[in-house]
Amino acid sequence: MDSLYKIIDFSDDDKWFVIATNKIDDIKYSYLVRVNKEEDDIIDEYKVVRSYFSGSDEYFDEVNDGEILKKIMPILVPGTEEYINNPEKLKDVLNSITSDGAGETKN
Repeated sequence: MDSLYKIIDFSDDDKWFVIATNKIDDIKYSYLVRVNKEEDDIIDEYKVVRSYFSGSDEYFDEVNDGEILKKIMPILVPGTEEYINNPEKLKDVLNSITSDGAGETKN
């Protein structure tokens, strides 16, 4: 079963859209973006999950280990390797976002 471009329901208020998936070292990883309850808008939250299978059922664990993320993100999302290998480039991008106000939150 192809799991790309589908919604995963963790609960009614916790829905995620699969935007990338790949098997790395015999483990299936997926890159998810959160969607609203109506499934018609993206919420600016992302995560990587690892799949486990029991029969035909698929279960997920969120990946939080930085070393694993550094290894799998360039495969799941091409282009991220440049920022993983050159943290100063990531810092420059983040600084440019916050300096123009786009990354600031207002109360």
